[in-house]
Amino acid sequence: MATIRTATVADLAAMRTFEREFVGHDVSPAVFRERFEQFPELFVLAETADDQDGSEGVLLGAASGYADGPEVDDDTAVLAAIGVRNGYEGNGIGRELLTAFEDGAREHATVVSVASADDVEGFYRACGYEPSLVLVQVAEDELPTGYADRVDVVDERSEDGIRFLYVGFDEYRPAVRVDARDRLGGSAANTIFRKEL
Repeated sequence: MATIRTATVADLAAMRTFEREFVGHDVSPAVFRERFEQFPELFVLAETADDQDGSEGVLLGAASGYADGPEVDDDTAVLAAIGVRNGYEGNGIGRELLTAFEDGAREHATVVSVASADDVEGFYRACGYEPSLVLVQVAEDELPTGYADRVDVVDERSEDGIRFLYVGFDEYRPAVRVDARDRLGGSAANTIFRKEL
């Protein structure tokens, strides 16, 4: 049903549009292109085969990432976005995309990291990923006094007026993410999952 392949330059605009619409991942065209030029193996897509009448196939899913940047360890590739078109979920396309992404990541890293929303944590766990940190986003001007005493902040960075706080935990359960967000007054919190390749 779906063909999984590494993206080409000609695929970038459609991939970026797909990720924005179906994943909520929105980076500028320049950043998307720059990441592709550095790490083309980390841009994979799923599509239907070309129709018999010669028309192009339909983009069913996409995954993209990078392996360099201020929030990335030397041995880590980041899965920035992965998604499957509505109506095609549950057919193994997401797992195939993730496997293809991991294959590409092996050229740059020994670990894949991804920030997960709670509704897909089961998917990552089923694919061998383990929770490692909670990432909480707080507006710089709303950061509470003494925030580092409220949770186990193991790292942090700032970008565009947002503080990204990486929070450690002893034992993970989804309530850990919610608790960290609430204690820090964050607007969003995700669990960072990691997998050794």
